[in-house]
Amino acid sequence: METSKKSLILKIVLSVVCFIVVMFFAFAARNAFKPDYDGEIQVVYVDLEGNTISDKKIKFNEGDTLVQLLQNNYENVVIENGMIMSFEDFNTPTDWSQFISIYVDDEMSMVGILEIKFENNTKISLAITEYVPY
Repeated sequence: METSKKSLILKIVLSVVCFIVVMFFAFAARNAFKPDYDGEIQVVYVDLEGNTISDKKIKFNEGDTLVQLLQNNYENVVIENGMIMSFEDFNTPTDWSQFISIYVDDEMSMVGILEIKFENNTKISLAITEYVPY
């Protein structure tokens, strides 16, 4: 019986955390970063083993968003609530056992895809990541 209580509490806590994350990204969607200059970014797509699947230089214009750039240069790009749910051949499983982590100039992004600020020569890495519970 104690195990089921712990499981229920864990589900409730995870649900609350997910709700907060969704609300944060919904609010952030209204404040998407748009540069006021032209330039070029590098987008690197990395598989679960750390191998580069794709490495592209993508030109951007004033007012472009990172989401627009990805959708215009890759297949199967699905963004929901500021999170990448599908990209090329990858689809986030319903159990979130794998997901796409975003790195900006080799540092994990602390903001969602809509808020990532980029400038000329910024490197954006999209890395398939395995969820490892603690």
